[in-house]
Amino acid sequence: MTNPFEPPIELPPEKGVFADHATLITRRFLYRVIRYQRPFPGQLVYSGWWFRQKIEINGVLVWWKVSWLNISPEVSFTIPVEAYTNEQVGEDASHENDSVPSRPIQGHIEIQFTRGLRIRRFRIWFDQQLAYDEIA
Repeated sequence: MTNPFEPPIELPPEKGVFADHATLITRRFLYRVIRYQRPFPGQLVYSGWWFRQKIEINGVLVWWKVSWLNISPEVSFTIPVEAYTNEQVGEDASHENDSVPSRPIQGHIEIQFTRGLRIRRFRIWFDQQLAYDEIA
């Protein structure tokens, strides 16, 4: 007799990018460029090159860390309001999209690596809502 409370078997994750409002622009070793439309139009750049992890939103540096000994697989950061009105997005992104928040947004990135430091999974949350999920 099988146990009805036993968790289901784990299925292998599908490869691909899963996001309704985001697009992968560039994918390289320890580097991603992702363009998204919600919660505001913008572009996120993640770089782990040269022993320095950094995250930029529309050209605004929102988080960085010198990573000589280890790379942080989970990062939380705050996106300041000035990132919404950056010139790369347009004169004022808040006029393009009425749903642009008027307060800082909390961001979170989770990265799973393979043994060779290749990115296996890359996920982005804005205000605890999954915005981007990439499985390599």
